[in-house]
Amino acid sequence: MGNHFAAEVSLEHEVYYPGNVVRGEATIKIDKPMSCIAARIMCRGLERAVVVRQTGEYVHSVNEDTVFFKDTLTLFGHPTKDADATPVEVPPGVYTYPFAFQLPMHLPESLHTAHWQDGGAEVKYQVITYAKLEENLVDEGHHDFTVVVPINKRDVLASPAVEAAGTAKLTRFFMDKGSCDFKVSLPRSLYAADDVIEGEVSIDNTNGQIDVDHPKVGLRSQCDVFVSERCSGVPGGMRGCSLDKAIASKKLIAIVANGKSKVVPFKISLPHTLLNTSYPARGCNVQLSHVLTVELAGKRIQVPIHVAHCADEQNRFAFCPLGDVTHKPDYKDTEHAYVAPAGYVASPCEAMQPPASLKPQGTPEALTPQAVGNGQMHASH
Repeated sequence: MGNHFAAEVSLEHEVYYPGNVVRGEATIKIDKPMSCIAARIMCRGLERAVVVRQTGEYVHSVNEDTVFFKDTLTLFGHPTKDADATPVEVPPGVYTYPFAFQLPMHLPESLHTAHWQDGGAEVKYQVITYAKLEENLVDEGHHDFTVVVPINKRDVLASPAVEAAGTAKLTRFFMDKGSCDFKVSLPRSLYAADDVIEGEVSIDNTNGQIDVDHPKVGLRSQCDVFVSERCSGVPGGMRGCSLDKAIASKKLIAIVANGKSKVVPFKISLPHTLLNTSYPARGCNVQLSHVLTVELAGKRIQVPIHVAHCADEQNRFAFCPLGDVTHKPDYKDTEHAYVAPAGYVASPCEAMQPPASLKPQGTPEALTPQAVGNGQMHASH
């Protein structure tokens, strides 16, 4: 028998900034009279955190899904919180519903880590048009889109310096040859794609009895995730960490003789685009960072930094303080009666009206410049 409902979603753009307006059109095709509880258009942001669990020889992944943003337009039928699930009869036809959704200012960036066997995370955004045909039966059409999060240039430049230190034990032919202290320093902790990370490695080999040479510097992204006790069944929940592939790695040309000290500068050029950024640093159960690693004589030290998709010279975006551990995405879960946005022509089902108990959606207005293309910011002239 089957149902006779089909839905398609089209969007004006594929990439958006926080604070943008997501505009598009939903098309519903019904080829025969049918009944359903309600039809809706929904814009949502979904985070999935994945931790790998090993029990003896058995390894499996545990995940937790969190919808942190949801805005719903009900076209006809019953509101989402209505206990009445009596079906309504919908006549055949092709119906078009232009829509507009306002994105909050604080959102995590779209994310996908590829190492599901080691744990990881995903953040994705969708516009979904769907009909609730029965209590446990939904038919839908959806369109995924990407959210990228610029950072204000002033916040990049004003970010605090970071450093880390360590001591390498020196040996030769299994004999103790003293130790060498070294420290990595960066003038700031926030960067954007296309930036150059400039820092220095201070090497103090006054307690060493042999030369040390060629420290190595590398950069890679890190994703820490948490799955709650409710989803994992483990008291206190589960934590995991996944590391992405190295973004940059280089060997510094330097030799520090025993009894001497030296400061070795270095530069790492970030690519124009990054597969995974680390600003904003947090989702709901996800923390992101980029890790700068310095290795000398077999000893590694690490400095966490954060890298954004791009920097805005005009400082038009909300800043997410990295030290604010209570910061979460702006949670939103609203439902409105559908109304066609101004300037767009809709062809709704004339026989079916939105629920009278719902207020119409207000007019969404972009709070930030609308993203186009891949969302890269360009310096203003």
